[in-house]
Amino acid sequence: MPSASNSQKFDRERQIAYFSTCLQQLPAPYCKLDTNRLTMVHFCVHALDLLGVWDEMEKQNVKYSSFVEANNIIEWILSTLMHIDNNDPQEAGFIGGTFLPPHHKYHHSHIAMTYTALCILQTLGVDVRNDPRIPQTAIIRTLRRLQQPDGSFASTIQGDGEHDLRFLYCACCISYLLDDWSGIDIPRAVSYVRNCRSFDGALALVPHGGEGHGGSTFCGVASLVLMNQLYVIGEDADWKASLLHWCVTRQQKQGLQGRPNKDEDTCYSYWIGATLRLLGYDAGTGNEDDVLCFLDHAELRSFVLSCQHPVLGGFSKVRNTYPDVLHSYYSLAYLSLSQKYRQDTQMKKDLEGVSLKALNCTMGIGQASILAEEGFRPLL
Repeated sequence: MPSASNSQKFDRERQIAYFSTCLQQLPAPYCKLDTNRLTMVHFCVHALDLLGVWDEMEKQNVKYSSFVEANNIIEWILSTLMHIDNNDPQEAGFIGGTFLPPHHKYHHSHIAMTYTALCILQTLGVDVRNDPRIPQTAIIRTLRRLQQPDGSFASTIQGDGEHDLRFLYCACCISYLLDDWSGIDIPRAVSYVRNCRSFDGALALVPHGGEGHGGSTFCGVASLVLMNQLYVIGEDADWKASLLHWCVTRQQKQGLQGRPNKDEDTCYSYWIGATLRLLGYDAGTGNEDDVLCFLDHAELRSFVLSCQHPVLGGFSKVRNTYPDVLHSYYSLAYLSLSQKYRQDTQMKKDLEGVSLKALNCTMGIGQASILAEEGFRPLL
């Protein structure tokens, strides 16, 4: 295959083609992810949003394909909404896709799918707080049942799934989007985040001895931001210092690794980059300390761009392999996040003429999706 390392200049049109194609069809290896189809749509829709495609379609009447059409996507997303008990509309959530018959034992909502569904709908112009097609109260009531005694959240109401920081983060995002925090016992949730702290300051997926990881660290820090509890870290100077040190030292020769002694991987450019930006934010004053500048963005951006596929578009996790939608989206998210760090002459050339939309680091979607509606508490 062509060497991805030869493609350093950001190719917007090829990226649009990649994500548009992925909305229409995915390669055979994605079959095993069919239960998470909503997540695949989430990455594609929000990548196209950062690339400005939805704005172009609305303002300039640009057409890409019937698959890149907001109303069609909204209709499909709403078709994945289900009530926990068909005879009781009091609890609800979204399923990963329309792949199982209604009475199948695994045909049930999932907290991560509810998070991605609401994000997609909000980005495509649906006011998720007020739209009558979305049972806001029932979704929040379901969250209340999903919270565990230790403060974490289970993934499904059936109780046969995992419960860790990922799903606490999903619960916080859902509560923020719907502007209803009655489904979360915040003190218990904060306690859970604290208990996930590892010896090196990072956060593990589960408490009491788990290994710190870039993804779980982001989930914990972003959850605290969403709950307006980030001061929990700020009040513990040793914890904040060790966490900052842990994040910064994940940068290797160029890229970022997810944990010590692992290879560089493009997705951690977002997970760790966004974590650093959030750690520098003071919600009380609105001031921001630029701790993100501790990373070498010229090298990091060079690594990310070297993972761009020159023929297919998209980004791979490492150089010289095929792209996938997850690493492609989070590579774009990092490029958006780091746009102000363009001091390097070569980087200015590589990104010449490219202006990705601003990223909301906390939610992991475009900032404009949040700012479009009144009443959202400002987030980085």
